[in-house]
Amino acid sequence: MLNAKNIIILISGIILGTIIAVGAFNFGRKPPQIKTIVSPTPISTLAPEKDVLDKGVVEGSMSFPSEGIPDQVLVCAENIQTRKEFCTDKRINDPKYTYRVGFKLEVPTGKYLVYEKMPPDEYRAYYSEFVTCGLSVNCTSHEPIVVEVKKNQTVSEVDPQDWYNRPTPT
Repeated sequence: MLNAKNIIILISGIILGTIIAVGAFNFGRKPPQIKTIVSPTPISTLAPEKDVLDKGVVEGSMSFPSEGIPDQVLVCAENIQTRKEFCTDKRINDPKYTYRVGFKLEVPTGKYLVYEKMPPDEYRAYYSEFVTCGLSVNCTSHEPIVVEVKKNQTVSEVDPQDWYNRPTPT
């Protein structure tokens, strides 16, 4: 028979059981953490790096000493001060380029040596005096030419095509 004392014990048991069940369910769990990230300087007022704004473009014709230019060939520009290398594998098909294949490479302002390479081979086919001389056997200098890139300007006809400055195998 249910009397007041038994009802209180029953209700207390239900409440205590519920508390224990909920506690067991959440045992070992941490409450979710809310993180607030505060930037000391608003992002809109941060100054971008100098080379992000001060860029120019190097443009020229690609080549390779075969019937075609392999897909692996990269055009790169190495900053002569920082030694930082910027490369592209993107090609532009246009009759204005020698062999109808060209490139455009955006780089920070500075002075560069521009070359092609075909990884994993580390040989560099530079834009050199040999190229500007006409790639002729009568051209004796293979000295790379330093290309100066200025802000918002394109330096054209930079053709890294000196694939011929390798010693002849004996």
